[in-house]
Amino acid sequence: MQTQQHGSDAPLTLRALPTSFWYIVSASTGLAIIVVLVMAALGYRDGLRRGEAHARQQVAILLQRASDMQEAGMNNEARTVYERIIEVDPQNEAAHSAILALEATAAVETVPESISEPTAVDIEWARAVTLFEEGRWQQAIQRLSLVQTMQADYKIVERDQLLFISYVELARAAIAGGNLEEAVQLFDSALEVDPNNALVQQERYMTDHYVDVKTYWGADWARVIRLLQDLYRIDPKYRDVQYLLQRAHVQQGESFAREENWCAAAAEYTSAIAVLDWLELRGRRDELVLSCGNANRG
Repeated sequence: MQTQQHGSDAPLTLRALPTSFWYIVSASTGLAIIVVLVMAALGYRDGLRRGEAHARQQVAILLQRASDMQEAGMNNEARTVYERIIEVDPQNEAAHSAILALEATAAVETVPESISEPTAVDIEWARAVTLFEEGRWQQAIQRLSLVQTMQADYKIVERDQLLFISYVELARAAIAGGNLEEAVQLFDSALEVDPNNALVQQERYMTDHYVDVKTYWGADWARVIRLLQDLYRIDPKYRDVQYLLQRAHVQQGESFAREENWCAAAAEYTSAIAVLDWLELRGRRDELVLSCGNANRG
């Protein structure tokens, strides 16, 4: 008869594993959990910083827009924008103060104007304002220009404010659609109406520089780098400027390397790493540094 074998011939079970094995498994699992939590926290903190920067930019744009509307006498529209600002930034003192000022203005009793028959220019003006309020910027510009042609001194301040805002909104829409050259031209039209608007001056400046980057990309790396460095200095997070600046330094470095200008090539790679540090760039930079040293010793 055959008998079942027990003891040392039985297959090894999990319980038979040494205690040290389970300590290692537990420690590894705990370490993995800690790494995941740290990465999640860092990502969340980076997201918060980007969100705050975006919110500040949006508040600045909205404040300028509301101010333009208020100066144009569009108090109700301005108040709506100020209220949107407070939704984004509840502690914004400028928006709160502006709303109080608008409420005080609305409370002042005014003497009703005598009613008279509207003229042709009055009718065109009303149509222009309606188009503006509907956000139909191109049509509003056409009507406002017609009003200016019909009577040059008709509501000059209000007309120019509406024209300025319409051009700026069209320019921003063009940027969103990728039509940067058109956006630059629209910003120019806006600045013809209000040459001293600093916010629009900067928007136009950065958009124009970005267009030049695309124009000279691959043809003049030194010029591209200068343009990108200027944009990067103003706003490192503007569009994809950080990535483009790193790539431009790399391309310039490889251009120097083809000319066996090893030291200049190594310097460009060092600049690229300073902008955006990618691991593979360091190996190439070290090769170029070695070649630079050999050339100098030779």
